[in-house]
Amino acid sequence: MRSAVVAILLVSALRLVIALGYPLTADETYYWVWSKHLAYGYTDHPPAVAWLIASSAWLGNSALAVRLPFIICEAVAAFAVGRAALALSEDPRAGTAATVAFLLIPQGRLAVGEALPDGPYLATWALALWLTAEAAKRASRRTMILLGLALGGALLSRFFGWAIVFGICAYALIPKPRTLWSNGLWIALLIAAALYAPFVVWNAAHAWSNFAFTFSNRQPLHGFSAQRIEIVTSLRFVLLAIVLWIVAFFTILRPRYALLAWTALPFPTCLAILSFFQTTESYWILGPLTSVCVGIGIAYTRQTAAWKRTLLIVAAIPAAYTITSALFVALPERAQAWTLHASHGALKGPFYSQAFAFAALADDVARLSSASSAAVITDRLEIASELTYHGVTASIIGGAPQVAQWAAWYGTNVPSRALLVTFNPAEQDVELSRRMHAAFERVSAHSLLRYRFAGTEGATFYVTFCERPRANAGFLLFGGPPARFDTLSAWALLIGGASGRRS
Repeated sequence: MRSAVVAILLVSALRLVIALGYPLTADETYYWVWSKHLAYGYTDHPPAVAWLIASSAWLGNSALAVRLPFIICEAVAAFAVGRAALALSEDPRAGTAATVAFLLIPQGRLAVGEALPDGPYLATWALALWLTAEAAKRASRRTMILLGLALGGALLSRFFGWAIVFGICAYALIPKPRTLWSNGLWIALLIAAALYAPFVVWNAAHAWSNFAFTFSNRQPLHGFSAQRIEIVTSLRFVLLAIVLWIVAFFTILRPRYALLAWTALPFPTCLAILSFFQTTESYWILGPLTSVCVGIGIAYTRQTAAWKRTLLIVAAIPAAYTITSALFVALPERAQAWTLHASHGALKGPFYSQAFAFAALADDVARLSSASSAAVITDRLEIASELTYHGVTASIIGGAPQVAQWAAWYGTNVPSRALLVTFNPAEQDVELSRRMHAAFERVSAHSLLRYRFAGTEGATFYVTFCERPRANAGFLLFGGPPARFDTLSAWALLIGGASGRRS
């Protein structure tokens, strides 16, 4: 496992270097805003992502400071994957191979170490695998307590954490490891439930907003349609699920690793079926893929030298592409410009990032807002998050599920003059245009803001001035009184205390 630790340190160092040059993405700044309003739940996700960002706030608000806890989480996940393989196979080479397989997962969000729910989710998933594998050999009260903390952490990171809970419980029902129940698995489940209970109470106190978003608002459920599979993200997910099953057959099912089978296969299978009813995303498979990496590591050590070389080449090609794209965004602007010019712009699509445009946008919006004494509003949480991160408070309007949460934090006061910032011309969005004209007596397009980076056009934004609000402007903009999204302690939530002060 010494080689595995070296590999983890090298990849972590790479992520730290990238964080020095690559600004936070819109999703990351959205979660950064959460960290300024700590609670036991949020509209989109459980609270772990916000807590982690808050844990490094003492280091500042730089991209490196915000991402550091997540880079650590991904290092922990890689180490735990290796330990799980070692526990199942008792072969240190399998542990190293499993760690490397996990580090080579071709996901840009992992290569960069982005501040997303995936970091704590994968870390706790991998830890739960390792601890369960250890408990199946020699259970102890300490192991079960740690397993409970890991399962609770997975549930508080993503709703998908229920997949690892289900997988471990199902594994514990088959004959050989059934003693896990009598050896204390119930302790782990009780601890996980205790950690998750305040999140349920938080949901109850906030009109079940997270559960509603998870089950209906994130990706609306439709009737069965084979054509739905043609949607790019769903098609990509189904193809990855098929590949995962094929790999799992040779690395998990044939060698009969029941723990890995139960944690790797049921969830993506259910989601693949769900793809015929709603849009699915490829990154949803990352948890089960973690279990597959354990199986890959064990199977790799049993291959011939020729097969090992082949497998390394197959894994290295997509990983090299992912790492290259991650390194590209960390290059200085001149280096990016030279690379884009040398490729005649061919690399802009897969490599270029809009994240570099938001600091300049915030400066211009601050100037326009100050000059006209106008409050800043937008219909997109990505814009509001980036502007707020860069020091320009922006309110979110419209019908998005996040509006109530944002309004509770920043208020629902309707300004006499508002500066609307959008990705597209406001008049091209029929619903938005109708809303703004109904809320304000005067709505006029003001300017087009274009930003270039590395010698190429990076992003375009549109600014619209809105003046003289009508009597019902607050309802039209914010959808009525927002639900309360207070900063509450876990203990207060447990006793039903949902009346804390506003953040």
